[in-house]
Amino acid sequence: MNGIPEGLMVISSDYRLLYASPLISQLLGLQEEEMHNKFCYQILRQREDPCEKMTYRCPLREVIESGKSLKSFQSYLSANKKEVLFTIDSYPLRDERGKVVKIIGVLKNVDELNKMKSELGRLYRFAAMGELFHGIAHNLNTPLSAVMARAEMLEERLRKQKEGDREGEKDKKSYFESKLDKNLRDAEVIVSNAMKLSGIIRNMMQKGLQEGEETPQMLNLSYLLKEELQFLESDMKFKHEIKKSYFLDESIPYIKGIYFHFSQSFTNLIRNAMESIDQSEVKELTVTSKHNKNNIYIEIHDTGLGTKKLTKGPQHLIPGEIRLNQTYELLKSYNAELKIRNKPHDNLYSICIPYKKIEDAIE
Repeated sequence: MNGIPEGLMVISSDYRLLYASPLISQLLGLQEEEMHNKFCYQILRQREDPCEKMTYRCPLREVIESGKSLKSFQSYLSANKKEVLFTIDSYPLRDERGKVVKIIGVLKNVDELNKMKSELGRLYRFAAMGELFHGIAHNLNTPLSAVMARAEMLEERLRKQKEGDREGEKDKKSYFESKLDKNLRDAEVIVSNAMKLSGIIRNMMQKGLQEGEETPQMLNLSYLLKEELQFLESDMKFKHEIKKSYFLDESIPYIKGIYFHFSQSFTNLIRNAMESIDQSEVKELTVTSKHNKNNIYIEIHDTGLGTKKLTKGPQHLIPGEIRLNQTYELLKSYNAELKIRNKPHDNLYSICIPYKKIEDAIE
């Protein structure tokens, strides 16, 4: 179990520590010999009497009394008296008569788990951006090819004009006016496509900065959704094969939140809709944002064949389920409700966000 933020303990029904994995001593900052033949309350609470009269819930006592496994959050003291928050999964071990005689406890450091979760989320966000790089490269290559071709044409035409001057053609006014018009048109094409390149690069840089920002800020979800939809135009299937309709209410209230919580959630659901549409003859996507006095609503409707429902447990998750899992996680701190309707050619993802409570939810 070394290398992951959790440890294993086996404790007797009288609360004596029978076994602790090496990682327990690391998590609590204690030497293994300090824990030998000690009671759990001496190690975890640094007290000399059992926790039975304390106000907080003792998970071990509950497992002994109920005979059922239990998951709980507990703050335990490390060797330097610092409180460390853990999740503890407690499981009963019974003798041949069915009596609980031992408890297995699996401790996980919540702070370390949150750090790992944050890092994995960051990697996932940039991986999602990486999926669009082929389309982004295509979008860059198209105006770049136009710039190069027109620049070559302009160079060749100017060279010939210079040679024409030497041959005495400079008095032919109509000749030079015609050439000048062509030169101006080529210059306009070059400037126009250079501006496209600049815009694409600027949007990529802005997107990267926003996705990496983890500080809450005031967000207009319609503007944010519009940005995500524009960025998805880098996906060639999304750009050319799907008929899209957007009804975005830009007057919706600003809410306080973390940018990537919403950008990743919206992209996840649109990606699922795209997968649903992929095998359908009718390829239509409708995205709507609206609000009333209490809630903001984001709706993503597609005419695809539907997606599988979210399954419990991490085993054999398909990409669509992984995206749904992540979306639930990202939105739960906002008290948001995600509803899914799966019908052939009539699928709907609906997010309801209570914006009056949003400031309290994120703090």
